[in-house]
Parts: sequence; C-alpha cells; structure tokens
Amino acid sequence: MDNQKEKLKNSILSNNEIEITELLDNGFDPNFENGWPIRLAARHGLYSIVKIFIQYGANPHALNEAGASTLQLAVYSGLNWDSNDWTYLLSCCDSSQLADGAAVAIIFNNIKALKKILSTGRCNTNIPTTLTGKTVEDLAKGHKLHYLLNFPVVENSLEVSPHQPHRINRSDIRNSQIRQHGNRNLSPSVARFFDLTAGQPSLSPPHSPLRIFKLSNREM
Repeated sequence: MDNQKEKLKNSILSNNEIEITELLDNGFDPNFENGWPIRLAARHGLYSIVKIFIQYGANPHALNEAGASTLQLAVYSGLNWDSNDWTYLLSCCDSSQLADGAAVAIIFNNIKALKKILSTGRCNTNIPTTLTGKTVEDLAKGHKLHYLLNFPVVENSLEVSPHQPHRINRSDIRNSQIRQHGNRNLSPSVARFFDLTAGQPSLSPPHSPLRIFKLSNREM
C-alpha cells in the first residue's frame, strides 16, 4: 500500500492521468486516508485530475485537518481560474460549499475564482462561511469587493472544457502574493488554514511561524 500511495502521490504531482486512472481501475480507494489525493490535486490546480477522482467516487467535500475542502484548495491554488476548467468541480458543490469557496477567494484575493463561483448563480452570499463565520457579503464589503456580488450570472456546463496541456506552476509567486495580502486581521480559523496550507511540501508536516501542528503524512 505504501508503494501505491507514493506512486499515486507522484502521479498527481506529475499530472499523469493515465497512471492515476490505472490505479483507480485496479481498485485504489479514491477516498484513501480521508481523501487527501483529490485535495492534493486541487492544491496544485490540477482540475482534470480532480475531475477523474470525482468520477471514480472521491468525495470533494471531505475536509483536511485545517477545515479546507477540495474547492477551497482549488481556489487557494490560484491556478486555471481564467478559464472554465473548474466548472465540473463547481457543478458538484451546493450553495454553502460554493460560499466557502468564495470566502477563500475573497480572503486570498482570487478575483477570477470569485467571479466563477458567483457566476454559477448558486452561491449563497448570506450564510456564515466555515472559515470565518462571516457571510460572503460581509467579507466582500470588508475587502471592498462588494461590487462583484452583482457579477452577471452565466450558464455553466456540467462538463469542463476540452483538456488542454497543463503546466504546473511551482514558483513562489502565488504564495508571495498571498503573504503580501497578508495574514493580517485573519480570524484564527482562517489563519490556521493559511498556516497549514501555504508553501508546505505535499504530504509533509508544516513548520509554522505561528504554531507547529503535528500532522501525519495522511493529512492534506
């Protein structure tokens, strides 16, 4: 099992759809160890891998120890939100899950993701979100993004756009942008999400400047 786990991890990071599909066809549990594989793919912006896992029965709404879902990590990655590549994942989320994704988009200034989520027409902007306890509307007002809540709704397909060659951006640009936006004034739950997620090697314990959380390799 350890060999399969390592193989799956490497296949995800190399965006190898063929190897992942082969493992899943051979009975590998897509919800293995509380579903870290789909969240790992989301964290690296690998929308096609996320779709494959969902199609094989992965639960995109299972949370990691920090309380982050697949959608939240996809938003946090900041990758591929300038297209319709995440449409399939969005179609799997209900109004409250979309709201949680929108909250991450607002907090980490991912405007493209926020627009995509709002354009589904299904994001409930008036319920408390899990990371902050605040509504999307309140968060948008606080971050001076309230004008986006009137973003026009467009019809979304349940399928993602035809697969295009994917290039993984492993630079620190996204993390530096987030740090410039800052941990300032984040609630403890949001700070913890940021702390456990930002800039950490996949499947390895984080080393936080705020706190050190001891996580096993299974926690993503």
